[in-house]
Amino acid sequence: MEPSSYTGPGIWIRITHRFGPRMMEWFSGAVTATFGVILLVGDNLFAQPSWAGFSAFFGGSQELFGVIMLGLGMLRLVALIINGAKKKVTPQIRQVAAFFGLAIWFGVVVGFYSSGVISTWAAIYPWLVVAELTNIHRAAHDQGETRNGRAD
Repeated sequence: MEPSSYTGPGIWIRITHRFGPRMMEWFSGAVTATFGVILLVGDNLFAQPSWAGFSAFFGGSQELFGVIMLGLGMLRLVALIINGAKKKVTPQIRQVAAFFGLAIWFGVVVGFYSSGVISTWAAIYPWLVVAELTNIHRAAHDQGETRNGRAD
């Protein structure tokens, strides 16, 4: 019976092999975590008019929102590392992560939109929603290949 993951340098080879096709998933995880860090170190962002929707939803707790975003971003990155190291792919993990990413970025769009302030958020965050839809589609495609025995 073959092991379910490689050991030693083989782990790095497997992760780097799968990194390219999943780059947008890595990007989304990194942006989510970084968004959380900015919320944790930013000076009273919730006091700004464009953050009014977030302040209302999180009860004025910018720190709570920051911890949630940082935690979810890190969780996604760890899941991608683990999934990338496994010999047999598990696209369901990626589908769930992308679904949460979709919910996160849709929520961010709604939060900024609800403020009534139009700024650069409108040029960035809606595209992250589209990216997560693409990530869901790609992971579902990989699941089909796994089911049919064509995935590595």
